[in-house]
Amino acid sequence: MKGQAFSSAEGLSASLLALGRAGYHPLFEAAAIRRAFARVDDGLIQQHALLGAHHALRALAALEDLDAMRRYLSALPPSTVDLLVYLYFRKLDEALEREERTLH
Repeated sequence: MKGQAFSSAEGLSASLLALGRAGYHPLFEAAAIRRAFARVDDGLIQQHALLGAHHALRALAALEDLDAMRRYLSALPPSTVDLLVYLYFRKLDEALEREERTLH
């Protein structure tokens, strides 16, 4: 996930990132996550797709609830969803790296 030439995902709510830190990713179906990681590993997600993902992130940020977000995602092309999955997990990685660790 690290070291790629993509911008970090803006517009993701703090609550979605908090859920992601706990290992729960309600915005994306498991199959979409697996597909996106396979496409990233195969080098099939290109930077020119970032513009579509940027527009999608802005649209998602304007939606009121998770169901509306999921409906919106289901109407997007799979390649855009793949990029959103990638950006989501990259943002999650960044948040986890900045988080202070609690020692028990």
